[in-house]
Amino acid sequence: MSTKITKTALLFALAAGTAVLAGCGGSTDNAPAPAAASSAASSTEAATGGTAPDTSTPEGKAEADSVKSENLMADCMKRAGFKYVPHPMRYAVSKSNIAGIDPALTSYEALKAYRQKYGYGTGYAKDVFPNDPAVAVPVNPPNPNNAIRAALPAAQQTAYDTAYGAPRELSYADAKKPQGGCIAEVNRQMGNTGGESKSDAGQQAAAREASQRFETDSRVLAAAQDYGSCLRRKGYAVPSTKPGVVEHTLSQAAQQEYDSNPAASKQQGLSKEIKTSLDDLECGKAYEAVAKPFVQALLQAGVG
Repeated sequence: MSTKITKTALLFALAAGTAVLAGCGGSTDNAPAPAAASSAASSTEAATGGTAPDTSTPEGKAEADSVKSENLMADCMKRAGFKYVPHPMRYAVSKSNIAGIDPALTSYEALKAYRQKYGYGTGYAKDVFPNDPAVAVPVNPPNPNNAIRAALPAAQQTAYDTAYGAPRELSYADAKKPQGGCIAEVNRQMGNTGGESKSDAGQQAAAREASQRFETDSRVLAAAQDYGSCLRRKGYAVPSTKPGVVEHTLSQAAQQEYDSNPAASKQQGLSKEIKTSLDDLECGKAYEAVAKPFVQALLQAGVG
């Protein structure tokens, strides 16, 4: 599906109970999938440095669920005779960091003020403003359980893996399949039973319907065409004006340029990105206004 909702939709999915890899002893940092909202406030605060996540936000819900599942995993592994240190994931960013939010979900005024200083906020801005919360993202420390497992004799490592419920190398696709051991126990406790439920199928159908409405609405299509034409008049390459694609064209191109051919001067690179992002904002102003209710519907349907 081409429609992209960026960070917000990902976090909506996490808070709703999508499988997340966050804490095994393997190199892929596997963990049980967060699902239901956390009710263990004291454990949550202990695992997040004394501050409970703000569960009124998707990021906070995802963090609280990660804390709960990690605490349950530690309890399960303890019963199996192994030490396991809860290693919850951090997702929350400063409210001033709007870089990962779909532009339709942020006001024109807020985006303009942000882009005038940070551009898209994902490349050069982090180099020029390395400690600025408006561009900083959560940094998760190394998983302590890797070292704990590595220190065990080979036979104990195998027993550890069996107790945990998965081999060291576990792909994201495998993590969504039913597992044994503590993974299975924690997933049951969190309400993740594996397989596709009727609610999953219903959500997928709702997502397809929301995407189709967005991508075929006559007003959105017309605004997307105008958006692309405006960018082309300014000299930018726009391969597609498809809704859900056109609004990310320049930001993705800027990120690709930063990754593959960064400017020698970070400040000059940021200045160029600022101009691009403001051109993008002006050309897309009418489109984003028309797209907003559709993007909100896509977010609620879990499309990302």
